[in-house]
Amino acid sequence: MFSRKNFLLTFLAVLFITFLPTIKVSAAPTIQRFGGSDRYETSIKVSQNNWQKSDYVILVSGEDFPDALSAAPLAKKYNAPILLNSGNSLKDSVKSEIVRLGVKNVMIVGGTGVMPTSIESQLSSMGIKSSRLQGQDRYETSVEVAKNIGTGNGIIVASGENFPDAVSVASIAAVKQMPILLTPKDGLPEVTAKFISSNNASSGYIVGGTGVVSDSAASSLGNYKRLSGQDRYETNSAIINEFASNISFNTVYVANGEGFADALSGSAAAAKTSSPVVLVHNSNGSQQPIVKSNIKSIYTINVLGGTGVVADYVIQNLITGPTIITIDPGHGGYDSGAVGPNGTYEKNVTLSVSLKVGKILQQNGIGVVYTRTSDNVPWPADVVQDLQTRCDISDNAGANYFVAIHTNSADASGARGTETYYYDGSSAGQKLAQAIQTELINSTGFVDRGIKTANFYVLKNTAAPSVLVELGFISNPTEEALLASDSFQNKLAQSIANGIIKTVR
Repeated sequence: MFSRKNFLLTFLAVLFITFLPTIKVSAAPTIQRFGGSDRYETSIKVSQNNWQKSDYVILVSGEDFPDALSAAPLAKKYNAPILLNSGNSLKDSVKSEIVRLGVKNVMIVGGTGVMPTSIESQLSSMGIKSSRLQGQDRYETSVEVAKNIGTGNGIIVASGENFPDAVSVASIAAVKQMPILLTPKDGLPEVTAKFISSNNASSGYIVGGTGVVSDSAASSLGNYKRLSGQDRYETNSAIINEFASNISFNTVYVANGEGFADALSGSAAAAKTSSPVVLVHNSNGSQQPIVKSNIKSIYTINVLGGTGVVADYVIQNLITGPTIITIDPGHGGYDSGAVGPNGTYEKNVTLSVSLKVGKILQQNGIGVVYTRTSDNVPWPADVVQDLQTRCDISDNAGANYFVAIHTNSADASGARGTETYYYDGSSAGQKLAQAIQTELINSTGFVDRGIKTANFYVLKNTAAPSVLVELGFISNPTEEALLASDSFQNKLAQSIANGIIKTVR
């Protein structure tokens, strides 16, 4: 019999399910690329994926950045994409996109030196109205754009001599409808100072450090907050953090910070969803922790440009943090390691090669942890503690792989060649050992002694998959001379780094 108690329990269960709050299940973001064969095609892809129709288009030069930098707030005001163009006429792809959107008005930002009057004539022949926002120079052009935006929400001042800081703030300036005014380093242009004064623009932001907008230029502005970092990427993070409450991290745009075009095109689309534009560099994919720290909120990452512009591994680094490699230069300090017949110390060779390997990895966006960076080892003269400390350094850093670098030695001076060890049963260690060994043999021409398993302390007691590389025999006079050579050390380092890179990517 269905009792009153059962009925009540069923009713409460239904009620709970009905009013259960929606909870996002944490999952990897969807990654989309808006990339074309060049910056012009990328701007078309951004437009195609974010606008079905638009009465307006903002048209800027793709050949140089100055006039274009202030365009994003204008694009947001008119709900318009930013299209890039070059030459004396509209590119066919730009013309086709204007037609697809059903554009009625094209707003050209910049003077006739970058966007000739022939373009206006071409637009007119298509039955499309055009207007031009321009000044005598980039600074006056930014003022003309600012007049269209207004200063009611404050203004943003950025360097007009380079692009990174202005494109960093572009999507946020667009969302908040704050015009971007450009300035040279050491003082506001007269036209800019006059505009600020006549519009009572007494508050806002300076983006960039004193190296791009000096304190003397800032002193004439009044109540302005500076947003800056040690480089363009830290400045980008500082800007995003400042406006975090005005940003939706549901969608994040990513652009290469070494060029203005893709970031500018993307800023108009990013403004539609109040999204930040994160700047990255292919040689340093780990410099923007802001994505990883907000990863639970991010549903979509829109990458601006192809893989040659923003590499896939850079995006992966943004999401998960960088791959970290522990580089362990064998021996050191009290322990010289093996000594060659001509007096070459193993500890010196391993340190030199290790530092070179680490530098190459870092240049490729891979995080590096060293167990030592000099001959002053941070542990006492105790072998077990020495080896355990190396393992602890790697484990505490959360390294993904551990690479110990050594030279070999034998009683027989004729022993020669290269070999690489991994811990038995570690498939990841075996894969890395084989990649490094192959690169070393192909590069040096040394005898291939193969990859082998061993129970060496550092292989057995690190959390990460580990390998130990024996570069060559320091006891062999010929190989000793090569191991002591800076040019040959460079070759060894590049080979080891190549093996690591091929393994982790």
